[in-house]
Amino acid sequence: MQPSTANQITTPGGPEQEASSCRSDRIVITFYHIIYLSVLYISNEKGENTPLQQALWQNQALSGIAWKSRLAVSFTHGVASGDVTATSAVVWTRVDREASLQVEVSTDPNFRATALTRTAAATAATDFTVKVVAEPLDSARLYYYRFTDGEATSDTGSFRTAPLRNVSAPVRFVFTGDSDGTRVNGQPAYNQFEVLDAARRENPDFFIYLGDTVYADSDRRPAPARTLDEYRALYKENREYPALRGLLQAVSTYAIWDDHEVHNDFDGQTVDRALFAAGRRAFLEYMPLQDFPFPDRASCAADPLFRLFRWGSDIDLIILDERSCRSADAEHACSGDPAPALSPLLRLAVNVPPSPPPGCLDALRDPSRTLLGGFQKLVFKSVLLYSKAKFKFVINEVPIQQIYGFPYDRWEGYAAERDEILRFIRDHNIGNVIFLTTDLHANFLGKVVLDRLANPVPVADEFVAGPIATRTFQREIQGIFPVSPDDYRRIFEIVGVECADPDTYGYGLVEVQGGAATISLKNDRGEVLCRKTIGP
Repeated sequence: MQPSTANQITTPGGPEQEASSCRSDRIVITFYHIIYLSVLYISNEKGENTPLQQALWQNQALSGIAWKSRLAVSFTHGVASGDVTATSAVVWTRVDREASLQVEVSTDPNFRATALTRTAAATAATDFTVKVVAEPLDSARLYYYRFTDGEATSDTGSFRTAPLRNVSAPVRFVFTGDSDGTRVNGQPAYNQFEVLDAARRENPDFFIYLGDTVYADSDRRPAPARTLDEYRALYKENREYPALRGLLQAVSTYAIWDDHEVHNDFDGQTVDRALFAAGRRAFLEYMPLQDFPFPDRASCAADPLFRLFRWGSDIDLIILDERSCRSADAEHACSGDPAPALSPLLRLAVNVPPSPPPGCLDALRDPSRTLLGGFQKLVFKSVLLYSKAKFKFVINEVPIQQIYGFPYDRWEGYAAERDEILRFIRDHNIGNVIFLTTDLHANFLGKVVLDRLANPVPVADEFVAGPIATRTFQREIQGIFPVSPDDYRRIFEIVGVECADPDTYGYGLVEVQGGAATISLKNDRGEVLCRKTIGP
């Protein structure tokens, strides 16, 4: 769904242009009102809106007259903002019916003076969600926004715009992911998303919502989501949690999906296209992000959701889409081997045969297999090479560190491309590349190396945080292999993890100031689990 701006041409189903001011005389106004309302209340045989009705709603104006519902709308799922730059932001809400909404943006929380206003239509085509690009705005300013429809007014949200790219300024942000909001008999399957309350108390400049924002295939659900309405229902369910709704209202968000927005471990090259389309559409409708055209259709299920944001002169945020273009995994070629890349000696130590099945390592190292797709990979490398930012934060859906165990859905499962990216960073001497990651349902940090055993020179750093609400890493593994806490510590030491907590709901806090970046991994009470400073 494309957000609307004052000068933007929108696509069918997206938000709409502003209604023009009325300059018609009273007779013409009355005539057009009669035509408009007559068409509006004529339904087709199924009781659905006719194409003409939908067109009227979409254009939301007839001779400059925006139709207003006689009944006040209800704002059903709060407000949110996202994809903030130094001069713009996407603002979002949802209502319970078709309506023409006004957006107000102000530096005053009481809206005594507005910086700008926009008009957009909520339509059934987008499940009554609305996204609007608010621009132009001033850099490094705190803004407030709200939506109105007559007397009905949404909650007031807030966001801070980025500093200009030539300005060095302190930045503080949070990141986490993996939020299964499924309810069982009316009760949360896991928790109340308390991690997000703790993250909000950090008073961050923004929040990175990093993958598995919903669980379409949660094993706590009666059945996986399969239709567009079922995917949409997942987002509505999660927005009923005050912790998520409150964080999205309080600060802006950079959101990216992972696999559970469609189904577990999906890849863009073999995914069921109908499920992919429904899952992607619901994600774009319910997240405050811009869907920019990104031409990589030759090898992708759809344009990857790659984005780049600069937060002053010190930070680049490089958001990767590691699902839309990826090749099928190599698990079948490896017969599900639990640690195919471990050395023979270490394999024996963990009670597996000294060698993986024939052809397994060749499949993992096949250079034709991709995680990013060719064009996204090229752009990613170019951004890294030409970035002038002190810190390059890579928003990364799956871990890039070597963990060895069951690598098929991680970067290790696409060994040739992982090796290519890391060698590129090393060979071009690109410093301060920091991968921020979720997905593993654990909190840990460590150095990223080409090969822990054969080439252990550090290339980058990685910080893995989460989950918000799902089974933790330790509980998942214990369901397969009973392992003691001491065994976990030894395993993490072997793979070079510097600090780890595998059984805690958590988030990451990033603080950049004075040429240094401090990244803290914290639990749902805001207590530090791991911390590391990089630079100056």
